[in-house]
Amino acid sequence: MMMHAMPILLSAALLAAAFPAAAQTRVKVTAVVAAPVRQALHLPGTLVSPRSSALSAQVEGRVDSLLAEAGDRVEEGQLLLRLDDAVARLELERLEHALAEAEHLHRDAQRLAREAEALAGVQSVSQSRYRTQLAQAAIEEAKVRQLRASVAIQREQVARHGLTAPFAGVVTERRTERGQWVGSGGSVLQLTATDPLRVVVDVPERQHGRVKAGTRVTVLAAGAEDGAGIDAAVERVVPAADPVSRSFRVHIALPNPDGRLMPGMSARVSVALGPAPGTAEIALQVPADAVQRHPDGSARVWVVQRGGDGAVARPVAVRTGRHSGDRVEILSHELRPDDLVVVQGNEGLRPDQPVVPDMVG
Repeated sequence: MMMHAMPILLSAALLAAAFPAAAQTRVKVTAVVAAPVRQALHLPGTLVSPRSSALSAQVEGRVDSLLAEAGDRVEEGQLLLRLDDAVARLELERLEHALAEAEHLHRDAQRLAREAEALAGVQSVSQSRYRTQLAQAAIEEAKVRQLRASVAIQREQVARHGLTAPFAGVVTERRTERGQWVGSGGSVLQLTATDPLRVVVDVPERQHGRVKAGTRVTVLAAGAEDGAGIDAAVERVVPAADPVSRSFRVHIALPNPDGRLMPGMSARVSVALGPAPGTAEIALQVPADAVQRHPDGSARVWVVQRGGDGAVARPVAVRTGRHSGDRVEILSHELRPDDLVVVQGNEGLRPDQPVVPDMVG
């Protein structure tokens, strides 16, 4: 009897090891919510400069000095290039001497006019002589004004031999060399503003009305070291759609104080969409981690139900819709608000498995 009982006991032990009694599994759960769908639109974009100018000298001349190279960051008003202005300065000096002479003659004419006025009062000088002195003083005053204007013009000509930055930015190209003759209007430097930059995005026309000036966006630029997005806002919506791509263009102002980003870079833009016109946009939503997706396209969530013997997890097939941040819209009616769904620990669950739920969120 004892020898026959031992194999039976061993078989029972093996079965018990192969099929252990259901054990409680600790899982993290959160409640199904009914809330507005805050949908995000993810679009590719390009960083461009809002200001880029081909700078040219205002006068003709030989390049005397180049004070900026390609890649240099410059401030507004900074001197970038100077043309040889020796002849212009000599002409300015000549005019300044002529002005000084004219001012001396004008003062002398005024003196003679005052003396003639005093003598005319006692009839020592004729009225004709007095009027002649007044006229000469007026002529000398006109010469002074004319020469002052000529000096001002020549000073401006001297100043125009220097090229200054019209705005802060980066010199992206140099198109001349020291000693080269340049004509007025010929481009010598390319200057590009880098702060702020502008992100250009094409938005599908079906989203028209949901993206407008002030809409908040997150921009993730290519090559960002920390991989973190930059909070920004839509600057303007271009009021014209492309008939081929069926999209409209959106401009986003992007601060770039440290110059880390460059025009021409690609970017990913997440646009926080407002509610669709004419809809309440209230929907059942669960965290994305609660949804298990299968190769055939189906999806399910694990719902925790409490009973007399404790809590158990049961799978519920669902149909999903839009993403709203880190939540997913549930289109089917199998769930109700405040149902508890598993968000962590749902990988190895079996139907009706006892669980110990920990509430999160």
